[in-house]
Amino acid sequence: MISSVPVDSNAPKYVHGHDSATLASHTVRTAANSCGYLLPHLKPGMSVLDIGCGPGSITLDLAEIVGPEGRVIGLENTAEPLGAARQMAEGRGDSGIRFVVGDVLQLPFPDGSFEVVHASGAPACR
Repeated sequence: MISSVPVDSNAPKYVHGHDSATLASHTVRTAANSCGYLLPHLKPGMSVLDIGCGPGSITLDLAEIVGPEGRVIGLENTAEPLGAARQMAEGRGDSGIRFVVGDVLQLPFPDGSFEVVHASGAPACR
């Protein structure tokens, strides 16, 4: 199991923060409305890394597509939104997905660990 790793305090921060209003607005994001271009390329059994996963709504949709034989990890640079992500996963009955704290510039995974890497929030970093 991948555990959280320290994040450089000088690493870029998400401009909008992770307060309850921001998390609520991000929870309505889906894979269909936020990364529809990617969906035709996903297949059952694939491994996916979702960078900047926030509250996990997109990440969980990606996990449904790759199915239980696939592997999906949501990466966020702060623990704040991951509680909501884990609750959403539990509510959907997904016990295979993992949400971890980590720095995209120092990934806690070996090279070649994923077939697909998705990032949707990077432009909003400072």
